[in-house]
Amino acid sequence: MMRLLEEIADAVENAVKSSERALWDSDEGMGADGTKTHGIDKIAENAALAVLERKGNPVNVVSEECGFLDFGSERTLIMDPIDGTYNAIRSMPFYSVSLAIAEISTADASLALVRNLAVGDEFRAEKGKGAYRNGKRMRARKFSPDDSVFSVMLGRRAHDEAYRIARIPKRVRSMGSAALEIAAVASGSLDLYYYKAKDGGLRIVDIAGSALILREAGGEVYNADLLPLDMDFDVRKRESVIAVGDPAVLEVLE
Repeated sequence: MMRLLEEIADAVENAVKSSERALWDSDEGMGADGTKTHGIDKIAENAALAVLERKGNPVNVVSEECGFLDFGSERTLIMDPIDGTYNAIRSMPFYSVSLAIAEISTADASLALVRNLAVGDEFRAEKGKGAYRNGKRMRARKFSPDDSVFSVMLGRRAHDEAYRIARIPKRVRSMGSAALEIAAVASGSLDLYYYKAKDGGLRIVDIAGSALILREAGGEVYNADLLPLDMDFDVRKRESVIAVGDPAVLEVLE
């Protein structure tokens, strides 16, 4: 099944790189998750679905554009064909394809692959077998307050609490791709990823792949109540997300 994820990621990467950049920002209507679909989103999703069709649709699909597609399988592919759409449109090299295989929800995810489509960095995990970056085993970083780096979602949609959190660490980043930022917590590049918005939060397609990767690297992903995050296949449901590599980070948040 990991080979299937690799083929989908390859197809998405090839489709995006061979497409006309002028099409990336085109308006393709509204996705199943209730947000605007851009041309690059549609290009990527079509490429992924074409791979599945050639394979006889061996898994169900949850994606932000098409919603839930039931092909009668016990397993479901949770897919964000482009996570970080605005980064891609603005030519910032921090956007990804995010893929995970689960049966009921993110809690039972068994496989994950997240690939930075701009630079090729790839993160993957298999439940119980660890997490890897470009083929090398990785572990989340032990927290050191004096050398801490947080990623905090900021801007006009950010919850007021986000600005308090942003004053805690030594350095702060806000990079625009939840999948890659949570994977960065898994690799030890970041100590925390914090997303809390006034109008909701993140969807299952944003975090399913990277949540398994972080958990396999020794970290954890929580909701706003600091309970381990679990999301079902409803693409309209949104949750606040707090991802940490070391539980000690939670102590300084309070």
